[in-house]
Amino acid sequence: MRPFALLAVTLFCSLFFTAAAEADACQLIRAGLDIDSGSTKIAVARVDVCKHRIEKMLYQDQRAVPYNDALSAASNNRLSPAIIQQGEVALQQLVSNAQRYHPQRISGVTTAVFRRASNGPAVAAALASQTHTQLAVISQQQEAKLGFLSAKAALNDPTIRDQQLLVWDIGGGSMQMTAWRQQQGQPVADIYQGKLASVTLKNFILTVLKNTPDAASPNPIGSWWQSVLRFVGLFARNDVSPEILQDVAGRRVIGIGGVHGFSIRNQLAGKPQHYSLATLSALSKQQVWKGDSELTGDYRATDVSNLLLVEGYMRELKIDGVTIVNASLIQGVLLQ
Repeated sequence: MRPFALLAVTLFCSLFFTAAAEADACQLIRAGLDIDSGSTKIAVARVDVCKHRIEKMLYQDQRAVPYNDALSAASNNRLSPAIIQQGEVALQQLVSNAQRYHPQRISGVTTAVFRRASNGPAVAAALASQTHTQLAVISQQQEAKLGFLSAKAALNDPTIRDQQLLVWDIGGGSMQMTAWRQQQGQPVADIYQGKLASVTLKNFILTVLKNTPDAASPNPIGSWWQSVLRFVGLFARNDVSPEILQDVAGRRVIGIGGVHGFSIRNQLAGKPQHYSLATLSALSKQQVWKGDSELTGDYRATDVSNLLLVEGYMRELKIDGVTIVNASLIQGVLLQ
């Protein structure tokens, strides 16, 4: 082979293997955890850290763990040993399943109930130590921004601009709405940090309206449904900022988290990716008369009140429809 040809082949091979090595370095297997007030979720994915993109979801699962109910029942504002043990068992199971994919990192976040409980940070640290994972207790503002990042990742559409979306995340103990806008050439986040959420509304119905604080479920809600809607509407009217109200008017509303993605969607016929206020209202009027025996799933104690929670906010904020995206905080965790 002539020297020039040999040099060309050597250079080509060098460039080829360098590019392949760089591509391999960009591809990582990561596991993400989202431990909220009522459930523990996990996902394993192949992530391109160079392009900041989730390439493929390899495994997803979740377990119901009623942290918020346990904290509400506690007289000392501490998570009890019983609920901690239940949470550890659920987390161990999920992490064990995820290990089959050999993730290079298992990290996650804990949210509202761990912020409120006096021993929340200590419990999160113990769970991380026992399962050999990394867990952080994040603020509600961090939760909102992470939820937005997760929604954008799950939409997987590079043509969508941040300013076109409002991301609405509802969990067991908190609610976030997040919208980005430009202010003097810089991106600024409008964030609603709500305290009315899935479990908190359920507890309001049990303790204030029905005066049955020891009951496990408010179902059937029955004729109380109008009172629940009025309460939710009044709460939203006084709690949501003018900035968020303005953002809602011209944006696509994306619903993420357990309430939108599991509770609401699973009650709708055909489990659609989009629902309107009219559809939700018709469904809630049917569901409020059902008891737990007529409902299914691990979250039936909050399923019906979730319909009223979302309907009340949609009415007050004049949201005509919600697009459901299969995202929690996990997508954001995987990308960070």
